[in-house]
Amino acid sequence: MLVCEGTSSMEPRERVQSGWSFQIARALGIPIRVHFTFLLLLAWFAFAAPARGQTPLQAVFLLLMVFLCVLLHELGHAAAARRFGIPTHEVVLYPFGGVARLDSMPSGRAELLIALAGPAVNVVIALALFVPALALLRAASGDLQAVLATAGAVPTLFTVNVMLVLFNLLPAFPMDGGRVLRALLSMRLGQERATEIAASIGQWMAMLLGAAGLFWGNVFLLFAAFFVFLGAGHEAAYVRQRESVLGRTAREAMITRFETLAPTDTLATAGRHLLETHQADFPVIDAWNRVAGVLTRGALMHALAGRGPDTAVLEVMERGFRTIGPDEPMERAMQLLRESPSSTLLVLEDGRLQGMITLENLAEFIEIARNLRREALSAPRPS
Repeated sequence: MLVCEGTSSMEPRERVQSGWSFQIARALGIPIRVHFTFLLLLAWFAFAAPARGQTPLQAVFLLLMVFLCVLLHELGHAAAARRFGIPTHEVVLYPFGGVARLDSMPSGRAELLIALAGPAVNVVIALALFVPALALLRAASGDLQAVLATAGAVPTLFTVNVMLVLFNLLPAFPMDGGRVLRALLSMRLGQERATEIAASIGQWMAMLLGAAGLFWGNVFLLFAAFFVFLGAGHEAAYVRQRESVLGRTAREAMITRFETLAPTDTLATAGRHLLETHQADFPVIDAWNRVAGVLTRGALMHALAGRGPDTAVLEVMERGFRTIGPDEPMERAMQLLRESPSSTLLVLEDGRLQGMITLENLAEFIEIARNLRREALSAPRPS
C-alpha cells in the first residue's frame, strides 16, 4: 500500500519514523522496518502450526516467505516512485501487510504507474512460481494433496501472490486499485474531484469488506476495512485542504506576533509567558538574533517539575527544529506539519525569524482559504 507522508523537499532532514517499529534491513537505500506486532503474528503462527499439520519452523518459514512477497510489492512502488523523482523514506511491515511511505504523491499518469508497480511485482512472482508448481503437480501424477504435503510452500506462495494482485486492485482507495481509479479520473476531472469520487467508492468498499469479515469471521478483512475507511477519509480531507492553499505561501499563514526567549532566561520567565499568552512553543533567540532552539510546552512543564524554576532555558530547549522560507508554498508547510503535528514550524528568511506556523493556526488559515475559494467559485462571472 502507498502512503504519502513527509515533505516534498529533497533536502536531507531527520525523518519521523513509524512508532513501535524497528529497522531490519535496507533495500534500494530505503530503511525496511517491522512493526512489533509482526513478532506476535510469528509467535501465533508457530504456536498454531501443529493444528495445521506443520512444524513451527515450517509455519514461520512460510509466513516469512509470504511477507517477502509483500516487501517486494512495496519495493516495486518505491522503485517506480524513484523514477519520477519521489523518494520513499521507509517501508514498514505490519501483520496486515506493508506500507511504503512516499514523500509525496503525484497525480495522473505518474500515480497510475506507481500504483500499478506493486501488483506488477506480484504478477511476475506468480508467473515464476507457476512453472515449478505445475511441474510438482505433474510429478505427483496430479495428486494435489501430495504436492501440498511435500512442497506446500510453492503452491501456497503462488496463490498468495495471485490474491495480492486481486485484492490490491480492488477500487478501495487508498489501496492500489483505488489509486489507479483516482489517477484515471484525475486525468479528466482534476485531483480534488477525482479524490472525492475515489474516496467515496473506497469507503463503500470498506463497508462491504467489513461486512464480509464479520460474515466469515475474517480478522484480516476487518483490519483492511478499518484501514481503507479511515485512510480514504483522511486522504480526501488532505487533498481538499491542499487544493484550497494552492498558490499561497508560508508568509500568508505565519503568526507574526509572538513571544521569544533568550538562552539565559529562566524557566520561571518562560512559565509566565506561557500563562500570559496562547503560545505553546517559544523560539529561543541568541545575542546575534539567530534562532538557537525552541522551548516547547512539554519540555517546559517537565523541566519545571524536575529541575526547578531557576534553570536556564538553554539547558532544556530543543535544538532540532523545523523551518521553512516565507515564500515557500503552503503545501510544503502542510506536509511538514503533517509529518510532525506536535511541532511548530519556524519561518526564517536569511537566517532571521520572521514568523511561526502551528497546526492550529494552519487549520484556521485553511478554513478561511477554503471559504474564500468557495465564494470565488460561486460568484457570478461577468458576461
